[in-house]
Amino acid sequence: MRRVLMVLLATAAIWSGYWLVSARLLESGLQVWLEERRSESWVADAGKIGVTGFPTAFNAAITGLTLADPDTGLAWAAPEFRFAAKSYKPHEIHATWPDRQQLSTPDQKIDIGAQRMQAALHFRPGPALALTHGQADLDGFTLISTAGWTADMAGASLVADAEDGAEARYSIAFEASQMRPPAPLVAMLDRAGILPDLFDHLRLQALVDFDTEWDRHAIEDRRPQITRLDLTMLDAKWGDLAVQAAGALDVDADGLPTGDVTLRATNWRDMIAIARASGRLSDGVADQVEATLGLIAGLSGRPETIDVPLRFARGLTWLGPVPLGPAPDFSIR
Repeated sequence: MRRVLMVLLATAAIWSGYWLVSARLLESGLQVWLEERRSESWVADAGKIGVTGFPTAFNAAITGLTLADPDTGLAWAAPEFRFAAKSYKPHEIHATWPDRQQLSTPDQKIDIGAQRMQAALHFRPGPALALTHGQADLDGFTLISTAGWTADMAGASLVADAEDGAEARYSIAFEASQMRPPAPLVAMLDRAGILPDLFDHLRLQALVDFDTEWDRHAIEDRRPQITRLDLTMLDAKWGDLAVQAAGALDVDADGLPTGDVTLRATNWRDMIAIARASGRLSDGVADQVEATLGLIAGLSGRPETIDVPLRFARGLTWLGPVPLGPAPDFSIR
């Protein structure tokens, strides 16, 4: 019995030592990271850093946190930021943001509110901390800008998983519901007055290749850039307008795509009216597109729904031989 007791006491002492040393290393590591950012001309301030949770977890809390990147002009401030990990799985982190934060850009400040903002991040053990799984969830999300606009969203979820056997490839699923975009943005997009205030939903599933893995260097140095996008499913609904899409795109070093996407659009005539009124399509191009799509819709027997291939090449979006406008820029800054 005494031997068993001695073994238990020794195990407890070793575990306590492991926890205490790891907690101190975590605190000092966070301080060093902030100091390194400051040495690179960042603003990187924190009021207090503390670690609790003995003996089964590392629960870290950082108060009065401010980070500002001079290269992007973006700054983020939060009264508190928390993250936690099991002491036997320190590479699996769960983060919780406060219900109030602030994001600053060179021309405005945005107050961020959320009933829930959480993320789970699993990293490959090692100094680079390469991401293997990530999930972020939002509920009751609001934005209030000093530029005079507001926006809100009922909820959103993002899941990213590193694909086995493929370096820097991730399976990504995103879903957002009941979004109310900023009124100035809606007015700019929809001068025809067709769109309602509320964007019903946006759902996306894709395999995405990057030029390098998402790891700690993505924050410290440069963001990984997309090299290929295999779009399995895109489903968006805004009022009476609906779009579904799937396809594959290669993305060059400038963020410009090359490839084909098959698009299904419901109430496509309203989409053309919106593009015409906003100036995205000139009257001549809009007339040409409407005539072409009208012919396709007539042949399909579904006058309000069309299935068309969109081609992306030379920095433009094409419907057959007709250029619709610039291709989207997939650069991540």
